[in-house]
Amino acid sequence: MDNRHMHIDPGIQRRLDLCLLGPLAVGIILFLAHGCQAVTAAWDWQALFRAFFRLEEGQGIVAGPLGRGLITTLRLAAWTFGFSLLFGFILGLVRSVCVRPLRMFGAVIVALTRNLPPLVLVFIVHYFLSGALAASLDWQWTSRLSGAGILLPEASGMPVFVSAVITLSLYEGAYIGEIVRAGVSGVAREQWDAAASLGFSRPAALRLVILPQAFRFMLPPLAGQMASLIKDSAVVSVISVRELTFQGTEFMTSSGLAGEVWLAVSACYLCLCLGVSLIGRLLEKRRKWA
Repeated sequence: MDNRHMHIDPGIQRRLDLCLLGPLAVGIILFLAHGCQAVTAAWDWQALFRAFFRLEEGQGIVAGPLGRGLITTLRLAAWTFGFSLLFGFILGLVRSVCVRPLRMFGAVIVALTRNLPPLVLVFIVHYFLSGALAASLDWQWTSRLSGAGILLPEASGMPVFVSAVITLSLYEGAYIGEIVRAGVSGVAREQWDAAASLGFSRPAALRLVILPQAFRFMLPPLAGQMASLIKDSAVVSVISVRELTFQGTEFMTSSGLAGEVWLAVSACYLCLCLGVSLIGRLLEKRRKWA
């Protein structure tokens, strides 16, 4: 029998999934229950909720330390994803369609970036760049921008924030570059020939023929890379970027709520990554229907 033509009934597939996920879910619940019983101190969830957001008379909703950390994580992820996407697309196209010296240069950048631990890359960029930025630039202009409180941190935190954005953009951009290269390579060579026969120049063929087809190959791994970016953003807490992990550490130290804090921080990362994955699936389905 040819295994390539074997199909599993969707109902059977769902039952198999339940058989696998059921014991896993029970194991997780038992593990968490045992961990909660091992904690002798009383759980104080109310104090934890106030650490995210609280209602102040005359001020409305005010962000607590964990709320500010969550906002910083979202801000960092948004800026980093934009720059890493730009850097990754340039790197991927350089490695796919440019002349050999440029392809080799792109390969060297990818090899260096992907084979360095992100923590080491954070320290390299921070100590070589952040001090120079702090000494040579005046960041007070950021506080005068409209909406700067949402898009940018306070002026005092801008040097380390910029270092974090540059580091994560380089690190994630190297992986996105490989995703773009693989997507372009996944389009059949005949598509280039067909575009050339219709009179398209090579840049026009890339823009109008190749990239629209390659995008369907790139979309699922790009969504996964965005989720990875959100998780990797925790590493910049070592240079005092006040994101969720940094604020969780400080709040745990001051309040003593270790279990509550790290369960809440884990839930935040889980919700963010699942949300990104869901958006990626919706875009993928929409792309298939288009």
